[in-house]
Amino acid sequence: MATKTTIFLLTLAILLGQCSSKVEQTTEYTSVNDCKCDTTQALQTIMAKDFNRIAEYDTITFSADSLYAIDPQENRRLWYRDIENPDTTKFTKYWNAYVPSNYHANHLDFIEFYENRPDIEIAFQFGPNMDLWAFHIFVIKKIDCCYLATRSYFRHARFTYKAYSIMTKDKVDSLFSVLEPINKIAVDKTESWNYSGYFADNRNKTKFFIDFEKETIKDSNEPQRISLNYTIS
Repeated sequence: MATKTTIFLLTLAILLGQCSSKVEQTTEYTSVNDCKCDTTQALQTIMAKDFNRIAEYDTITFSADSLYAIDPQENRRLWYRDIENPDTTKFTKYWNAYVPSNYHANHLDFIEFYENRPDIEIAFQFGPNMDLWAFHIFVIKKIDCCYLATRSYFRHARFTYKAYSIMTKDKVDSLFSVLEPINKIAVDKTESWNYSGYFADNRNKTKFFIDFEKETIKDSNEPQRISLNYTIS
């Protein structure tokens, strides 16, 4: 049986190796609509000034106090834009758990925001862990014929790490193959505060969570040796 740590590592291993600021220049043919993933073109798209731009906020100077004073739904909108952005925004440094009106990471709200989004292949959030109530947040978004994978570490309601990668369909498919055998728990209105992973899987039109503190994976009939270069204590 695989431990909860192994599940966590297997799920993340594909993306952790891909999420960085370095993007290999490749063009990959796929059979979906004869589409070619040109990572160079995709990189140009996400680095353009109008990518993920929200004009009513990005064209004016904003202070921390101004961010916390806006309508809660607008504050939420800017937070989700932050986790989808490959780089920091002007608001990234302002998120703060001690300000009541500031958005706080929430599993059920995360699922509600990303469920049934045609531009999002899959989005998932792991947490909270004991590192000051931290969350690992991943969003895989369709960009041209490629996918933009963004990873954020949201620790004590502050962004302490952000990374991204341009991924081909084959790389995204490999993530789904890792998730396929795992026991998935239906999402209801009760949020688990165990260390869990919550998934909005729009490719398969489903949502689920995995309780990493309880879950195990049955070994296959032909066990495979898995070598990982890092561990989680």
